[in-house]
Amino acid sequence: MKKQLILLMLAGFFAMHPISAQIGIQGGGVGIFGESFPTADGLDKLGGARGYTFGIFYNKTIGDNLAIQPAVNWLNKQWKDDLDDTEFTKMAVNYLEIPVQAVYTTGGNKGFFIGAGPSFLVGLSGTRTVTINSNTENTGYEFGSDENPEGRLTIGVNAMAGYSFGGLFASVNYGHGLTNQASEEQDFGNKNHLAVRIGFKLGQ
Repeated sequence: MKKQLILLMLAGFFAMHPISAQIGIQGGGVGIFGESFPTADGLDKLGGARGYTFGIFYNKTIGDNLAIQPAVNWLNKQWKDDLDDTEFTKMAVNYLEIPVQAVYTTGGNKGFFIGAGPSFLVGLSGTRTVTINSNTENTGYEFGSDENPEGRLTIGVNAMAGYSFGGLFASVNYGHGLTNQASEEQDFGNKNHLAVRIGFKLGQ
């Protein structure tokens, strides 16, 4: 119920603003640096970290080359491992990412752009999947539990760079968590991620 309320509130916020204010959509692939979460046998950590992201943003121009850009993105992160092609472990965690960035564009509506600002990561759900000899078991990832102590809210920073062709743009985004971080004995999914996005500004 909490997840639905958060999504409705954010959707309402964007809906109150006119389309001429450059609402846009974006999506792409995600990569995560490092390993996290134990394998089924507990002898290693999961790697191959990847995922996907999609969302909406609101681009509010405050100067010829400067804008404030809040966004709401669905962020999926996945880690996996296989042992001798008989034992597979996969971890998938979903977040709601809310970055608020100051964006500078070299050429106004077209050209290179850079941006940076705070980011909020809200944990939504997760699933651990273990397959041994074709037998599969799924376990939910409960934020803030004794087994999974990662808190639901993480405050971090986000930076991006890209190129705008007018309505269409491509960007590389890096997010890094500052609060709610794991100790050496713990495994959290909120430490960092790199997202490569393609997006489109509506009303262009």
